This record gives sequence, C-alpha cells and structure tokens, in this order.
Amino acid sequence: MKTKQIGYRAVLTFAILGLAVGGLAPSGWGQPAAAAAVEDLSQGHGIGFGLGITAPFTPPNTFPASGLSGRIWIANLFGVEASLFVVDQAPSLSLRGFLKYVNTSVADLYLGTGAAIFGSDGTLVVPLQAVSGLEIRLTPNIALAAEVGLLFRGVSEVTAGLAIHFYL
Repeated sequence: MKTKQIGYRAVLTFAILGLAVGGLAPSGWGQPAAAAAVEDLSQGHGIGFGLGITAPFTPPNTFPASGLSGRIWIANLFGVEASLFVVDQAPSLSLRGFLKYVNTSVADLYLGTGAAIFGSDGTLVVPLQAVSGLEIRLTPNIALAAEVGLLFRGVSEVTAGLAIHFYL
C-alpha cells in the first residue's frame, strides 16, 4: 500500500511541478519562433519617374521607348506607363499597361501591352508591343526594370528594355 501512495504522490508532484513551470514559462515557450516580418518594397509606392532604353533602336521596325517615363502601379496589381522619347529629331510617345502576375517583397513579374506613336521618314508609325517584365526593388523608392517582348507592325520583332524608376 505504501508503494501505491508513493506512486500517487510522485505523479501528483510532477503534475503540480509541470503546471507551475508551465505557468512561469514565457508565453510562446516551446513553440517555434515566429518568422520575421518581411517588408514588401513594392507595396504602396506612388508615381515613379525614370529613364529607359529599348532595343532595337532604328525605326520604323522598333518600339522606341528610350527616354523619360512615368509609371504608376494601381492597387499594386495594375500598372500604367507613359514614355517620351525622340525619333528622327521629333518628339514621340508610348503608352503601356501592365498586369503583375508574381508579386514578391523584392521582385515583381508582369505582362504588358501598349503602342508607340512616332514619325519616321515622313510617315506616322504606330507599332504595338507585348512584353514580359521583371521589376526589382533596390529600396522602397528605387527599382530596376528589365523587359523582353515582341513588337507588331506588319512584321514581328523581339524587343528588350532596361529602365530605372524613382518612386515618390
């Protein structure tokens, strides 16, 4: 009978000790550490201004968006860009729209389409473009963008571009 009493006492003692230690332990003790919060550098930025260069360079079979550009992301999903550039010593314009399909804290992948309007050898040229791009955030206000796409103007040709944008 004494062994049964010692057994009960031992179990009761360990149970009380366990509750006491558990009650004194810091909250979250024994649970995995929470992951550090990662800042999404592309979230909530304003209008971006930048410089870009797009190849091929020689009109008319080109999508010349080499020059100054303004870009804004709406709801961190849809983007709109307008670029001003010079072709054959005349001001020109391109307008494009984007849709993000991968949005991470540092890099975003997007698809886009648009049109450029410029003159070449006395004729008005309006090529269309379909593009896939990668925007990499260096800081919350500075991003690099690299793009590869196709232009359409009777012929199809591969385009490539590189830009830097400063977001307000």
